[in-house]
Amino acid sequence: MAKSEIDKYEDYLADYLKNTKNLALLLDYDGTLTPIVAHPDLAKIPPETKTLLEDLSKNPKVFLAIISGRNAENVKQLVGINDIVYAGNHGLEVIYPDGSKYVHQLPTNFDNQVKDLISNLEKSVVRDGAWIENKGASLTFHFRATPEDKQPEIEKNARDIIEKAGFKVGNAHMALEARPKVEWNKGKVALLILDRKFGENKWQGSVNVVFAGDDTTDEDAILALKGNAATFRIATTSNVITNAERLLSSTQSVVSILKLIKKLLK
Repeated sequence: MAKSEIDKYEDYLADYLKNTKNLALLLDYDGTLTPIVAHPDLAKIPPETKTLLEDLSKNPKVFLAIISGRNAENVKQLVGINDIVYAGNHGLEVIYPDGSKYVHQLPTNFDNQVKDLISNLEKSVVRDGAWIENKGASLTFHFRATPEDKQPEIEKNARDIIEKAGFKVGNAHMALEARPKVEWNKGKVALLILDRKFGENKWQGSVNVVFAGDDTTDEDAILALKGNAATFRIATTSNVITNAERLLSSTQSVVSILKLIKKLLK
């Protein structure tokens, strides 16, 4: 991130965090804390980023939550920091520091729906490097490793199969998210997490909130927090359509933001 850009964000955050007593830091994982990679198993949090998060989590002013599309246990294992909140499957499940959990109610026949969906995808589109990541409450169809000339057809066919199976289809980085048709997303879980921590609706106006995410599913949180948070969208182009207050060009820019926050909260 260029020096002038750092200065710009420093002024923005310094003004927003002035005299803050409580900061809720809500962060996506893939594409935000770690770069997008060829396979989800390779998305390891950089040591510098983890150290920053550990330091921030120990600050009594800071409440930290990771809100990911991954399975909650998986993202907890990858981040590896105790005493913070982990939300997975776009908010369908939450693990709190005391070990308690929130699990959003799914359709009664959901398990059978997932089995049928996986079977149909395997028969039709799991080929040429495309594969399925079953995350329990949702699944992701990855086609990043598929040859470019075959990607449009495989993506279209997979989208059709997911929709016909009665799932919501979400766009991800060279992947499609298949989620149950329930009125729940990263925005709703962000509000749930804040209400549980600070009291229902009591955090608005008294708690500073910073959110950062990199894809369309993060827009739900950005929109839900609009007017009550400093929001950042990570994007490689300035042409991205977003409700975020500011754009960040890379995961390294997120590191710069975390450093600024740590500095400002001293």
